[in-house]
Amino acid sequence: MQLRSSEIQKPGKGDLIRAYTLQHAESGLGNDYFKRKNVIRVRLEGEQFLLQAADVPSVVEWIEALHAGTNIALDLDHRVMPKGPMFPRRRRRRNRRPADENTQAGNGVAIPAVVL
Repeated sequence: MQLRSSEIQKPGKGDLIRAYTLQHAESGLGNDYFKRKNVIRVRLEGEQFLLQAADVPSVVEWIEALHAGTNIALDLDHRVMPKGPMFPRRRRRRNRRPADENTQAGNGVAIPAVVL
């Protein structure tokens, strides 16, 4: 039996379609999703969701909140030790200075001049 689209009732705005639990949920950055920026990937109950946040601070807030919810969703006897959010740290790049004649490889260590 096949239903026509006109026979299927559309849910109302206030209707709950499905509820999910955060037990065993995984959440993190959607680094491999290139169509949009600030994407959060959430995997729970065998399904995957992509959420888009407005900016980077809200991405951090959402992921921290999802991790906190996941960490407390299970019973105390079944919980693993909570993990903090795993964000790549921003690495500071040093400005490369050209090596002076009197320094060794530009690291500021002076090489004494040899006089013959």
